[in-house]
Amino acid sequence: MDLLERVRATIRERRLLPPEGGVVIVGYSGGADSTALLHLLTRLQTELRLCVHAAHLHHGMRPEADADVEVCRAVCESLGVPLHVERVDVPALAKQQKRSLEEVGRDARYAFFERLAQQLDAAAVALAHTRDDQIETILINLLRGTGPRGLCGMPYQRDRIIRPLLDASREQTHRYCAEQRLPTVFDSTNLDPHQLRRRVRMELIPLMREIAPAFERHLLRLADILEQEEAWWAQEVATVLQDVGSSHLRHGQGGGSGSLRQIPRARFAALHPAMQRRVLREWLRPHLGTLNLPSFEILEGIRRAGTEGKPTSWQLSETLRLTTDENALTLHADAPAPTPYAYPVSLDTPILIPEAGAWLELRTADAHACAKATQPGEEKTLQAAFDADAVQGQLTVRNGRPGDRFQPLGMTAPKKLSDIFIDRKIPKSERWRLPLLCDEVGIVWVPGYTIAERVRITPRTKRVLQATLYRNAQTE
Repeated sequence: MDLLERVRATIRERRLLPPEGGVVIVGYSGGADSTALLHLLTRLQTELRLCVHAAHLHHGMRPEADADVEVCRAVCESLGVPLHVERVDVPALAKQQKRSLEEVGRDARYAFFERLAQQLDAAAVALAHTRDDQIETILINLLRGTGPRGLCGMPYQRDRIIRPLLDASREQTHRYCAEQRLPTVFDSTNLDPHQLRRRVRMELIPLMREIAPAFERHLLRLADILEQEEAWWAQEVATVLQDVGSSHLRHGQGGGSGSLRQIPRARFAALHPAMQRRVLREWLRPHLGTLNLPSFEILEGIRRAGTEGKPTSWQLSETLRLTTDENALTLHADAPAPTPYAYPVSLDTPILIPEAGAWLELRTADAHACAKATQPGEEKTLQAAFDADAVQGQLTVRNGRPGDRFQPLGMTAPKKLSDIFIDRKIPKSERWRLPLLCDEVGIVWVPGYTIAERVRITPRTKRVLQATLYRNAQTE
């Protein structure tokens, strides 16, 4: 089956477009995948009653990006397709928001596509992800830690977003562009050796092909099975939440997962653990959004506390708190005054911090290995490294106390913690529930902001202590 037939079949089998057609926006970077998709959809315009537009986001990251826009403009003019171009300074936004370039760029693209879709009343936004992208995404999700939903990969359709090339390979799109003599551009950031997707593409996938030549077919089959099972689970979870919500509605407390504020503990404890986990996620999704749902570790802590009826309090965002007790799991739309907390820290063991909606992990490495593992481009906002031999005594994670002082990295004298909060513009609502890593001398790390001068890594460092704080309640 040639590429045109493959895309036509995917659109029909997956019902990606309405029978009456409409405006379709193609996310058009100028690369071979998006160029092939744009050209294919223009060939299907009459048959599928489409009006194709192209949308190109200039990320402000590469010197050649201006030339890329001109290539895209020339291709669109030759096809008679309107081109919409928007520019966003992704590096500046990433620095301001303390997030990765990849995350900020993705969010900027989707926001641009959605604004344009509303403006044009588009039936769909077509993205050029291929079968190869799907395999890479599933493996990346697996490496980062995921459940069944992440192993489904990218959906063929979600809201307005459609992916007509998911049944086609990258090799097919490149060959198509060559056959059709379509000019394409190349994104040099794809050559970044520190980018996880490139490492998966260039190192992991060839190795897996060598070990199991059919692994890609098996992985995609697994994704298809899980996609269908996830659809069944979604119906079952919705039924459970509707049942709980209807029970509360009869008692005047409102219904539906978006307004449901309480789940009776006895009802929750009677569910199978697999259903408990899914009910928790779907209950919290309307309140936190999909991207801010708690990690598995935090959800598991909540689930166990809810099942056992333990009195606990979990801060999930600046304004959302979840409590458990012997009667119910309850959501509170408030930001309570922080109470003192402290937890001992052990290496290679996740430490849950309910009051901060977070969990902490520490591990050691030799200095050389650490230097190789933390090349530019891989740093995380809430990750730090220290000289392990400079840390003294038992490590503890706790919130701040009045009178706390320590000497931040690069300073010559100690300062009050409260002054550091002000200097670093840490939001008031964040300051006294922020988890601090401490040893028996004092503060070692203020996550996301600074470490203590006394534990900095030097040329004499032999062992490195690596700390990562995974958070659900994000700062401004």
